[in-house]
Amino acid sequence: MLSAIACLAGCMAGAPAVAPQRAIDSLRFHEAIRRDAQHYEDDVVYSSQPYNNDATVYKRKGHSITLFQTLTGLAAPQGAVATPQGLWYLTNSGKSNVLIYRTTKKGPRYVRSLTDSGEIPVNVDVTSDQKLVAVSNGTSPTSGTGSVSVYLNRASEPSRVLTYGHDLLQGQGVAIDAQGNCFWSFNDLTQPSAGGSIVKFDQCSGTGTLLKSGLTSAGGIVFDRLGALYYIDEGRGIYKCDKLAHCSLFATGFGLPVNMNFDAQDKNLWVADATGYIDAVDPKSGQIKSETISIDGDPYGIAPAPGD
Repeated sequence: MLSAIACLAGCMAGAPAVAPQRAIDSLRFHEAIRRDAQHYEDDVVYSSQPYNNDATVYKRKGHSITLFQTLTGLAAPQGAVATPQGLWYLTNSGKSNVLIYRTTKKGPRYVRSLTDSGEIPVNVDVTSDQKLVAVSNGTSPTSGTGSVSVYLNRASEPSRVLTYGHDLLQGQGVAIDAQGNCFWSFNDLTQPSAGGSIVKFDQCSGTGTLLKSGLTSAGGIVFDRLGALYYIDEGRGIYKCDKLAHCSLFATGFGLPVNMNFDAQDKNLWVADATGYIDAVDPKSGQIKSETISIDGDPYGIAPAPGD
């Protein structure tokens, strides 16, 4: 189904090493932001629907959400993420860019965009200081294969584009860990029987190292505050790892899970189920705490604000 989304958009390409002291400063900065996020008064959940070319804003209280407003006029929006400060990054696949909004009491306000020329952006992650952004490109009208566009120091155009291997790949999820490494999930279109995989790009640079393979169909990926990797296998559910290893099936009961993100303090793991639902999952038990019918079509992107 996600390949159809890529066609919808397309038929209509390394971060500096983190020194020990910089890593310590970064952790302190992230913890300060998280403390501030506890007092954020405008908790919302953003979802995006590529077939309807719009995004929906829900007001959130705990794991319950209610419709607030809908943004129209987008171009096949897909994956999204929100920062602890409430900045919302939304891939706008049909226009080859990533839109950035600021969350306000009156709704999201456009800030700026990231150019991703010649690509079909389908997912995005960003560090809390916004100095490192990674964008998963589903496919490319020029090269054919998917890739990861990396933006450094709040640049509006990619500083580098990461690729992996020589097969024709369809990019899916992307995530940045606390050490500044990029993780990318994709499906192999050259060898469909190979299924989906996850690779790691050290410091968001280089050629990548295989981390996981054999997924029936790769979806979104995310890290919790303790550094545990979660990834979606669309045919099975959500997997949780012990850091990067010993991964096991964690949450099931979805129709077609495609993307996920944590809200502040990892209180809930929000899941976009492309059969028409938005789910809040308990990060400890893996049980679905609430299941809300999507107001405006099948959601492919999900971003609680403030995010973790």
